[in-house]
Amino acid sequence: MNSKHVSSGRLTEAGHLHGVLAGCLVFLLLSVSASTAQAMSGREVYEKVHEVRSKMLDRKTEATMVLFDKGGGKRTRTLTEYAKRAEPEGYKVLVVFRSPPDLKDVGFLIHARTFAERDLWAYFPEYKRVRRIPTTSQDDSFFGSDFSYDDFGGPPNLDDYKFNILQEEIIDGRPCYKIEVTPKVRRKYTRYIAWVAKDLWVHLKIDYYQEKELYRTGAFKEIKVIEGIPTPFKLNVENRKTSHRTELTIDSIKYHTNFPDSLFTQRSLERSGK
Repeated sequence: MNSKHVSSGRLTEAGHLHGVLAGCLVFLLLSVSASTAQAMSGREVYEKVHEVRSKMLDRKTEATMVLFDKGGGKRTRTLTEYAKRAEPEGYKVLVVFRSPPDLKDVGFLIHARTFAERDLWAYFPEYKRVRRIPTTSQDDSFFGSDFSYDDFGGPPNLDDYKFNILQEEIIDGRPCYKIEVTPKVRRKYTRYIAWVAKDLWVHLKIDYYQEKELYRTGAFKEIKVIEGIPTPFKLNVENRKTSHRTELTIDSIKYHTNFPDSLFTQRSLERSGK
């Protein structure tokens, strides 16, 4: 037999074997990658998000809120937010507007007995009365902004949602889990898609849907670690139906504040937290 022919055949077999091995290696790498991506469930990711948000509960925040309308006009507001963890499971939040004059001393109060059961009130100095807000209105506009009342609450009750991890993506240079979150109880949205930073366990982006229609988006930027807690300092929320947008910038924030319970009463709400 011709030695050149034999060598050629062996080379062909070797090349084929090399190709098979390479294919197996690629398959194994893809399998490892896929298993790594599925190493955490959507619920487990949100348990970490819940843990971070729970650490944020004792705080004082000074913030500026700017509302942009479709025509390019804008309105600026400033507010102070006080928050406190309420053991064993729950929280209290008081928000008071400082400006402009027509909103000065308007306030909002939450008492959450658990992460699922909450009471909400609003105070309007013009009418000198506290008005109870039904929990069915938690997804409504927060005083004309694109934020909702729920956005100013603490972490939600995870048992009220279903979580489905979709894939991993890069947002603003950070690796994220992309997760579909579906409420089990009736909400204004039927589901939302969230991008959660893997190293920080905070949202970087949220898309809210009503059935198949995207109606509200949120972006969380300028994340800084304050007292060990990752904190977005700029939040942008847009209503896609009206093209109205609200930008909230944190001017200052302090954690581990340990405010007294007397700050989170309806009387304190009427007195603008004083």
